[in-house]
Amino acid sequence: MLKRWTAPTTERDARIELAAAYRYAYDLGWTDLGATHFSSRVPGQPDTYLILQEGLFFNEVTASNLVMLSVDGATPQDGVAVNPAGVTIHGALLAGKPDVNSVMHTHTVAGVAVCSTWEGLQPLSQHALRFYKDIGRHDYEGVALDGEEGPRLVENLADHELLLLNNHGLLTAGVSVPQSFSAMYYAEMACRIQVATIGSTDMPLKPSRKVRKHTKQQHDDSHGYMYRDWMAILRQVERTHPDFAD
Repeated sequence: MLKRWTAPTTERDARIELAAAYRYAYDLGWTDLGATHFSSRVPGQPDTYLILQEGLFFNEVTASNLVMLSVDGATPQDGVAVNPAGVTIHGALLAGKPDVNSVMHTHTVAGVAVCSTWEGLQPLSQHALRFYKDIGRHDYEGVALDGEEGPRLVENLADHELLLLNNHGLLTAGVSVPQSFSAMYYAEMACRIQVATIGSTDMPLKPSRKVRKHTKQQHDDSHGYMYRDWMAILRQVERTHPDFAD
C-alpha cells in the first residue's frame, strides 16, 4: 500500500479507488438500497467515467464490476444496466465540469432532512464551516430521469464542492475521489450535527461571522488532510473488504 496518495493514471487504478469509496460509504451507512451512486472519471479518457451497476448494493461493488460509461450515457458493455438517474446526474456534471473528476450523491436521513429546509446547511459546526458561503442549491424536479435537468445541475453546482439537492439529498464534486469523498463526509457530519442541534434547542449557538470566514479559509488553505484520511480509508477497506479490488 502506498503511504502517500497519487492520482490514478490507469483505468485499473481508478476502479480500485472508486470501489474503495463505495465500500467505505457502506460501512458509514450512506446507503439507500441501490438508489444512489458515486462516479470517477477514467484517466486519459476525459469523456468516460465509472459508476456502479444497477441492482448492486455498495458492499457488492468491486473494481471489476464497475461500469464504464461515456458522458453521453453510452456503455460499451452489452447487457449491463446502470441507474438512469445516475446517468443523468453524473453524465451531465462530468460533461459540463471538466475540472471535476469525481461526483458523489447520497440520500441519507440527515442529508435529505437538511436539504428539505429553507435554511439549508447552517454554520453550526466546524464540519459545516468547510462549506461556509460556498454551497449550491438545486430545486427538486422529480426523479432525475430527464436529460434536460443536466444543464441546471451544472449551473447550480458552479464551482462549489457541495450541492444541496432540495428534498432529495447531498451531492459533492471534486478534482479527485479523495476530495469528493472528504466533502461528503464533512457534509454528512454537518447535517447530522445540525439535525441533532436543532432537535435539542431553539437557540443554537453559532460562531461569529469573523470566525466562520476564518475557519472556511483554514479549510481552503489545507487540503492535505483529505488525502491523509483517504490513505487511512484505503487501509481500512483492505482490512474489512479484501475483495473490493477484485
